[in-house]
Order: sequence, then C-alpha cells, then structure tokens
Amino acid sequence: MRYTGATRDISYEATLDFFESRGRTANTDAPQTATMYQDKELAQRRDACERDTVLPLLAPRQMDRVLDIGCGYGRWAEELAGKVNDYVGVDFSGELLRLARARHLPRTHFQRLAAQEISPATLERNGPFDLFICAGILIYLNDADVTRLADAIALLAAPAARLYLREPMAVTGDRLTLDRFPSQELKRDYSAIYRTPAQCHELFGRPLGAAGFVCAVERPLYPPALCNRKETEQQIQLWTRRA
Repeated sequence: MRYTGATRDISYEATLDFFESRGRTANTDAPQTATMYQDKELAQRRDACERDTVLPLLAPRQMDRVLDIGCGYGRWAEELAGKVNDYVGVDFSGELLRLARARHLPRTHFQRLAAQEISPATLERNGPFDLFICAGILIYLNDADVTRLADAIALLAAPAARLYLREPMAVTGDRLTLDRFPSQELKRDYSAIYRTPAQCHELFGRPLGAAGFVCAVERPLYPPALCNRKETEQQIQLWTRRA
C-alpha cells in the first residue's frame, strides 16, 4: 500500500525478507545494486559521487572507532578499512553481511543486529565510537525506533564524535509511506518511509541535539544528473559533537 501524509508503521519482517533476497541475488561485479536500486551504471556513478563528496567530510583518522549502522555489503568498510583504528558494521540482513565478510577487510568486525536493537548491551564491541555512519537506514525504521536509535547513538558516542546521515527524504511537503508496495522496478514488494527534512530533524535530530550534537552540514547529495525521483531526494547531514 501507498500512504501520503499519514503516519503509518511498516513491517520489519517484510523489509528483512526484501534485503535477504537482494543479498542472495547480488551482482558481485556491481554490489552497489544490492542496496542502491538503480541500474548498474547509475548505481556505480552514485556510489562514486557519494564517496568523493562525503569522505572529506568524514575526515577519518587513524585513532577513530567507527560504527556503521546498516552497513549492508560493506560499502563504507571497503573505504575505511585500514584507515581507522576499528570498524564495526551492523546490519539485520545475514545475506548482506555474508557479502561484507567475504571481502576479508582488515580491522573490521561485522555483527548481525537490527538498528532498533542497538545499545551498549547488545553490541559485541562497545563504545565509545568517534564516527557513526547511518546511510539510508532511517527509511526502514518506524518513528519510535528512529528516536530510539538516536538515543542509542548518544550513549555510544565519544565526547567529540561525528555522525554522517544520508537519507532519501520527501521533498513534496508530504510524508510518503510504502508498506509492502508492489514495485515494478524492483520486481518485489517494497517497504519504506520517506520523511520530510523537518520530520527527520524532529525524530532523529532533536535527541542528538539534546546530547550535544550540532548539524554542521545539510544539503542534497547528488547533482541533478544523478537524480531520478520526483517525490524524494537523497540528502546528507553531518552532525558533530563538541567535547
């Protein structure tokens, strides 16, 4: 079903089934297509654009401990492995984590764990973490769990932590929810919640702000040539916490 405006929860079971299927059928020559739903060429161009744009913002340091929430097939692990002290990637899809572990990247640790279940007690490697990555994860969480995740990050964050958020947001002024929506493009039912920037700030940004984080960067990610959606737009935020 497709809902505009109204607040509705999505099925985590259906979302997990979707990603397990994507992981099982992933193209090893273009793993980006497992979590970026465009054709191979556009997915690779978007992937390269995000890395080139965001890596300077992340400014990874050798001393950093990184928590990548919704790490998927290890996209950011590939970029950060060996450049930071410790990388921890968590995802709820065992099939995507199988792809991540198969890369055998140095100083990386992967754990099967849903984003809404992250806490100091559930992580196999505890904080504090200096850098958090949340790339395209909030759209798969219901409202209460978006705030719950922000609260968990605040508990796990080092005094001068940074957080990178990349999120497809609704740009028409209305929240858009797809709950087991039959997608012709994906050839499967698909569930996601596209919130407005203001809604993301309320649910995710407000708890971060209360924990001392400040949004230092907020803007669209892709140039117009890489955008192919009318109702949503990939936006990025960089949050920094002052020691």
